[in-house]
Amino acid sequence: MAAAPVESVCKTKATSKTGAIEWQIDAWSSLPDEHVNTDADDEQVGQTFSETMQAAGDKWSIEVNRGGCSDEDDTESEEVVERNKKYVAIFLHYEGDSEALRTKYSITLVNQLPDREDDTGNSSVTFGQFDSDTFGKQFGWSAFIKRSDLEDESNGWKVNDRVIIRIAITTFGDLESTVAAAAPAFTPPNTVTADLKSLLASGRASDIALYCGPREFNAHRSILRARSPYFEGLFSSSMR
Repeated sequence: MAAAPVESVCKTKATSKTGAIEWQIDAWSSLPDEHVNTDADDEQVGQTFSETMQAAGDKWSIEVNRGGCSDEDDTESEEVVERNKKYVAIFLHYEGDSEALRTKYSITLVNQLPDREDDTGNSSVTFGQFDSDTFGKQFGWSAFIKRSDLEDESNGWKVNDRVIIRIAITTFGDLESTVAAAAPAFTPPNTVTADLKSLLASGRASDIALYCGPREFNAHRSILRARSPYFEGLFSSSMR
């Protein structure tokens, strides 16, 4: 059964803005290292926040928990809490006014050693991508990287007590849709015979010459093979 013809087409797209923020912490060892319980309502001693920064057309801040953190689910297991204490937690906070902003972001620790690549490969820790329509709280990772790995300066993520956190952010605007009539399907004109005669007479794109006495005819192998069993056999053999 032939497919039904398409009569109209709907196209949907969304505008997007991309940017990045970076937090350079020059005194990492001075940050509080108390473990944070994110189930608590109030700001806690172990939390450290950057200033508000601008990127991708909106406002953001970064939170670091040097002593790690545990949420409501984690606190049900003492083993999980003890594990999380060995990790550094990093979160992205939305500080803008939108009630529903779709975002995608990745968090990276910048490697500061000169013989390492800056933001790529095994010399960095990158997590992403995270999408959400809900704001008013942070999104990130309570176990982003082992604290012992980050604070080992031979790894390059902390050099001279400096740690650099970079977050790439993309925000998406409202979806916009348009509907238009479908372009009519192309129907070639019914002039095959005339077109082939014209091709033969002009010799355009010919790839073989046929001789009949003193006369030379420019032709096309593919057409000869399609129209003549003799030429099909001739061109399929090793005969020259």
